[in-house]
Amino acid sequence: MTTVLFQGLNPIMPDLVWVAALLLCIAVAWWSYSYLESVTPWKKWSLIGLRAATFTILTLLLLNPFFVDQTVERTDPRINIYLDNSQSVTVERGEYDGMNSYNEILDQITSQLDGRFDTRFFLFDATVREGREMSAEGAVTNLQSVVDHQLEQQQNIVASLLLSDGIYTQGRNPIFSAQNLSTPLFTVPVGDTTKVQDVLIADIEYSSVSYTNTEQQFRVQVQQEGFENETATVQFLKEGEIVDSEEIQFPESESSHTVLFTDRHDEDGFFDYQINIPGLDGEFTLQNNREQFTVEVLDEKTRIVSLAFEIHPDVGSVRRLIATDSQNELISATRLAGGSITGEDPTELDSSPDLIILHGLPNVNDPLLQWVEEQSDVPVVYFLLPSSQQRHAQLNNAGFLTHSVTNARQSLLDIHLKQEYDPYSHPLLEFPAQDYRRFPTLKTFRSEFRVSPLAETLFSAEFQREETDIPIIMTESTGSRRLSGINAFGWHRFETTANETVSDFFKQFFTDILSWTATSPDHRNLSINPVKESFTETEEIEIRAELVNERQEPETDATIELQIRSVQNSETRSFLMRHTGGGNYRLSAGNLPEGSYIIEGVAEKGDRQIGEDQARFDVSQSMIEFVNTRRDDNLLRQLSIRSGGEFLADYSLDPMFDYLSENDLDQPVETISEETRYLSNHPIWFIFVILFLTGEWILRRTISLP
Repeated sequence: MTTVLFQGLNPIMPDLVWVAALLLCIAVAWWSYSYLESVTPWKKWSLIGLRAATFTILTLLLLNPFFVDQTVERTDPRINIYLDNSQSVTVERGEYDGMNSYNEILDQITSQLDGRFDTRFFLFDATVREGREMSAEGAVTNLQSVVDHQLEQQQNIVASLLLSDGIYTQGRNPIFSAQNLSTPLFTVPVGDTTKVQDVLIADIEYSSVSYTNTEQQFRVQVQQEGFENETATVQFLKEGEIVDSEEIQFPESESSHTVLFTDRHDEDGFFDYQINIPGLDGEFTLQNNREQFTVEVLDEKTRIVSLAFEIHPDVGSVRRLIATDSQNELISATRLAGGSITGEDPTELDSSPDLIILHGLPNVNDPLLQWVEEQSDVPVVYFLLPSSQQRHAQLNNAGFLTHSVTNARQSLLDIHLKQEYDPYSHPLLEFPAQDYRRFPTLKTFRSEFRVSPLAETLFSAEFQREETDIPIIMTESTGSRRLSGINAFGWHRFETTANETVSDFFKQFFTDILSWTATSPDHRNLSINPVKESFTETEEIEIRAELVNERQEPETDATIELQIRSVQNSETRSFLMRHTGGGNYRLSAGNLPEGSYIIEGVAEKGDRQIGEDQARFDVSQSMIEFVNTRRDDNLLRQLSIRSGGEFLADYSLDPMFDYLSENDLDQPVETISEETRYLSNHPIWFIFVILFLTGEWILRRTISLP
């Protein structure tokens, strides 16, 4: 129903004022044409009327009169009904027959609602959405979302009904925010409170990252119900094999137990673990008896054997540089002139090192030469020393050298470095351009050299500001190892100089070349791993990555783009990983539906691709809804009490109807809406003014008035 009411003028003024203004308009119009005596009366009064109408309309528009349209709408009182759509309502236990019982309860509730009410249905699991067709496939139950939804809707409703088992598996406890509701929430229990027999893994405490040669502890929390005086076995599996187990006795009908397992890590890599409890007779479900997880084991030390065949300051400089890094384990040995060895004899090591550094070269018949050649997969860095030139010519065919000497000469040259590649174009040249002529001079031999076809010359020699073809620093990456050759000596002067630019170059460059050489050519610079091999639909997909550059240093300034592709439907999602420090990157990809997925990642820095990697993970149906399936009547009762409603245990809506009747909330609601309308907003009045002025002008012309 719509009502139009005249409200007055704007600005507000007494009625006498606008009546006086109206009379004044008429008086002025009469005075304008009262002198016409010879004109026929109808023309005279027509002119007076047209002018008076014009003045009156313009005066009214100036006074800005307005009207108010009032619209009254009658609506039925609204009730929201929230239906639990999670998996736990499908569990059959006691007298509750899963979805059959649920639908019977819903039919019983809706049959009591008559035409007086506007009923709206909403489904909820992780979120709330409008609808009535229950699938009961929700992987979690978030009762807090129901309370939040009612808080948003409570201005439009008189009451709400909640059908649920009261078991929330996501979000906060809804009891605390239910007291903020101004409209009552009536709760209807769905499910059964009958006790069942069940054993479950409640929690596993462990560190996802560990180190070699250490022991790691795993703390397992086990809960049980209904197995008093019985025994269960908790199995600890690694890579699918049982490595330990422990039996626990259940002294009571309900109990919680802690089981500790330990494992020693002798190798690095990723290892899959599993905690499993074989099912007991009469156990309600076995879906919560198994939990899988992954631990990454890092190798904490790099074993470096430093073999010196001459006494020279360069040897001490390099060894001091190696010793400054706590991640290095330095094994030093020096062959003296008499044939004896000082330090630790590398031939007696129980395993191969990660890197061999040769300061000079051994004689052809030296047992250490045989040992070095036997380490065919171990990377080698060779440093030239004054007495090794002739030995080099005899060992040209050695597999650990990057170059050969075709015409060995003993004459020395004082040279400077000349960089053969642009800065940042090679993993070992990631530094700004340097003026190497300001660096101390190095010494090398005036010989003829032939660089291996597989090697790259990073620096050559510059003698008296002239370029030469003498290679100084060479690298080779092939097969299963890397090699580096340093064809000059005098590097100790770089270390001891007062010029910080030079000393910093020495530390950084040789740290880089040692770490780069120690890394296998087929080593993955980018390593992508989900934190678990198998997630559930309710778990956040967490993916981690470790990125190192070609020198095997943590890379902190790269971009890692991930593509997560579903195996089932090839749907692909793109993400960028976030750097968290030390070359570690992480990504939270949210929740994904059940299925298998492939991760493809590419790491780039500038225009250079540093690495790429793939990984897989699975998403399975969440079991969290089946960990606890006993209906929580206490929570449902507290929800209703705190909001002013009631717990409807007998499925009768009479308490709700009584509440609505007592508070006069079961009657149709009248909503009044008002809209203000101003005459000045309608163009028809200006059209009338133009028509009246036109008519007046035509009449004036008929009586020869200007």
